[in-house]
Amino acid sequence: MEVTSGLAAVMGAVVGGLASLTSTWLGERSRHKRDLLQREISRRETTYSDFIERASKLYVASATHSIEEDEAEIEGAVSLYAVASRIRLFASDQVIEEAEKVLDLIIAQYGAENISVEQLRESGIKKKDPMKAFSVICRRELQDIQRRGMAFMHDVGRLRRAT
Repeated sequence: MEVTSGLAAVMGAVVGGLASLTSTWLGERSRHKRDLLQREISRRETTYSDFIERASKLYVASATHSIEEDEAEIEGAVSLYAVASRIRLFASDQVIEEAEKVLDLIIAQYGAENISVEQLRESGIKKKDPMKAFSVICRRELQDIQRRGMAFMHDVGRLRRAT
């Protein structure tokens, strides 16, 4: 009888230890996944914001100047293409497609007739926001990443509660 109760005590300790170890492992895994997710979202937000800022400035410059008139605009175009190339490393096909449309629009605008800032304002840049489609598709992508991450966290939480 003493052997059986001793064995039961040892088995209880082993099972309790394994449950504690499993719970800790799942918690660390969940925390690591959450940190990776937040870093990925932050990286994308920063890169997308950088693209939007540079493209917006270059779009206005392309409507009001010729690219040959200003060395800074050439540097701006090169810088924008560099950000677009960074986006191609990790973004969805839809985001890449919209970024390339923005690049095409800017290049086409440099080839068009220059207009004044007042004409640009009157033409209704708000009616045809060149960054809108890109911004919307980026927001959707970031929300999808967040949702997938939250679904993973929910699944890990259920597993932790089960142990």
